[in-house]
Amino acid sequence: MTTNAVASLFADAHNNALLRRFAQEIRSLPGEPVKPVGVIQNLRYIIELMISQPEIFDEYASTNVEWIGGSFISELTEFFESTAKDKEAAILSIFTSAYRFLCEVNFTRPGEPAFEVHRALNFVHQNIDEFSGNDRQQLIYASYLMPANVAKRLIGHPSIIEFKNFSETIEKSRKLKEEWDEKLKSQLNLLEGLDANIRKLTSSYNFVGLVHGFQELRRTKEGERKFSYWSLIALAIAMLLPPILQLSFVASHIDVVDTHRKTLVYTLPTIIAIEVGLIYFFRVVLGQFRSVKAQLLQIDLRISLCQFIESFSDYASKVRKQDATALAKFEALIFSGLVTDEAGIPSTFDGAEQIANLIRSLRGSGKD
Repeated sequence: MTTNAVASLFADAHNNALLRRFAQEIRSLPGEPVKPVGVIQNLRYIIELMISQPEIFDEYASTNVEWIGGSFISELTEFFESTAKDKEAAILSIFTSAYRFLCEVNFTRPGEPAFEVHRALNFVHQNIDEFSGNDRQQLIYASYLMPANVAKRLIGHPSIIEFKNFSETIEKSRKLKEEWDEKLKSQLNLLEGLDANIRKLTSSYNFVGLVHGFQELRRTKEGERKFSYWSLIALAIAMLLPPILQLSFVASHIDVVDTHRKTLVYTLPTIIAIEVGLIYFFRVVLGQFRSVKAQLLQIDLRISLCQFIESFSDYASKVRKQDATALAKFEALIFSGLVTDEAGIPSTFDGAEQIANLIRSLRGSGKD
């Protein structure tokens, strides 16, 4: 695991060009001018790995990039400015720095290292005593102590700390999930209750609207019933009034009734015709009155049905699963309409024709 604490070092174009120049420079050195023998060759292997895989070194050697990256580039730059006598010491110093980068990559990168890496590591282990001074200390540090320091730095990294707290985080997450599940369950129960209440309110509102419509219709029909009732009263009075007036006239003029006999005889057909007409209209209004009363009964029945129809539909659906005909007679009785028989009520044209026939028959008997 890497820290990614610093910017790219080996992938930088300027630094990569500097490494290429240094590799070309050490290739052109005659023989093995640096002791122990093999330093130049292994250094060239490490530098070529840095050139060919700059992203690998930037990622997996980030600790040394942060610690000695700047000084390593400075050493490479100063190498080209140093004298031939100082170049041997510069090459050894550059080798120890490059070896540190290689050791960190070998330590942090997963998988087996390449053959060149194994060869460079084995070379240092086998020839460690031939190095001296600071170079020897740096090589020993890189081989034995530096991995522990790199590991310590990585362990202290925030990502590792978060990983260490992972089990605790999982436990907290589990408890939080349980709390959320409990709250979600309670909220779902609440929503189900609200949904049921909304359904009931909607259903009740719909039935209230239906009942309201029936009540409006009932008020209209109640007005028609009252009008028909008072029309019957008026027609009944009008039917009784002509005979009563005629009888009153006869009773009050009994001594001179013979002188008014012809008048009474001629007015009698008119009175009869008026009575027949009044009787006909009385029957028509009476039929209308009865029809309105039947309609009011049917409206009242529908208003009553609206009060239990929802519960009845739920009950009926359950009962029909056991027996499809269990409620057939009950429904036929409850939901049947109240129809009045109006076959005996004469139509307006039939009544007019009967009156015309009566008048024609009276006229014929008068001529005779």
